[in-house]
Amino acid sequence: MGEMQLISGRRDTQDRTGAPERWRVSDGTEFALVPAGPFVYGPEEVYERLAQAPAPRPRQTLELDAFCLATRPVSYSQWKAFLDATGFRWGGEWWAIDRRWRARVPFAGRRFAPARTYPPEMAQYPIVAVSQTEALAYCEWLSGQIGRRCGLPNEAQWEKAARGTDGRTYPWGETKPRPEIQWQRRFPVGIETYLYSLVVPPRREWARAGWYWRSGTPLPVGAAPQNRSPYGCLDMAGNIWEWTTSLYNPNLPGFHVVKGGSWGYSIHHARLYVRSACSVTTPSQDYRAQGTGFRVAVAG
Repeated sequence: MGEMQLISGRRDTQDRTGAPERWRVSDGTEFALVPAGPFVYGPEEVYERLAQAPAPRPRQTLELDAFCLATRPVSYSQWKAFLDATGFRWGGEWWAIDRRWRARVPFAGRRFAPARTYPPEMAQYPIVAVSQTEALAYCEWLSGQIGRRCGLPNEAQWEKAARGTDGRTYPWGETKPRPEIQWQRRFPVGIETYLYSLVVPPRREWARAGWYWRSGTPLPVGAAPQNRSPYGCLDMAGNIWEWTTSLYNPNLPGFHVVKGGSWGYSIHHARLYVRSACSVTTPSQDYRAQGTGFRVAVAG
């Protein structure tokens, strides 16, 4: 089970058509090779938990070693396979989209809600409600399955995989997603967004973001084809926050950066240079939320 099979590109990182190098492992997970070299990082923007945030770093060029990053976040079906194979005691809970009519009635409920058991209809959605420690346990298990050391990306790795080398704002470039709600305040998404979304449908929803917690839901992985990075990584803008190994503040141990924004945060959080921490009161090892998941990294 330990082989990574080359499925596109060449071992020198790109074929003549410019296709990025991608690998597939035995459980179907695909990894994109992010080559060694420089890339444009930042400028960092932070919209919440400002009192605990360090001074934002300016736009700059950073140099990274090569690494591989999963082209998709870990899905419900992959998480269930891990739980079934290991008997791991997950402290979170399943979430599912409530498709009953009452969930669509204003102020009557929420569309994305806890589920008592595994919801098979959510198999291809990104898993959520996973703490950083639980995400690392999955990575440890996957390491044994494929014979390669798996983990979570650090903040710079995540950002390079999402932006490429040219400093773009979104995986696809500079075109703003959901132009109809660019007026949104940065934090939190307020009731005005909820009321607006009841009557104005989304346009150019290349990133699932900007939804109020009562009406919003994530999308299946890969549902927005434009949301694809230069290396072939999907859904790195919006949908769910993704764990990294980088500290939010070096002077605040135990609290880590999440990247990408999510369905329940503002449209502005989908900018790839935005950084956040899920919490500065509940440590990453214990924090779980319906908008936070992860994807796996492998050393190059």
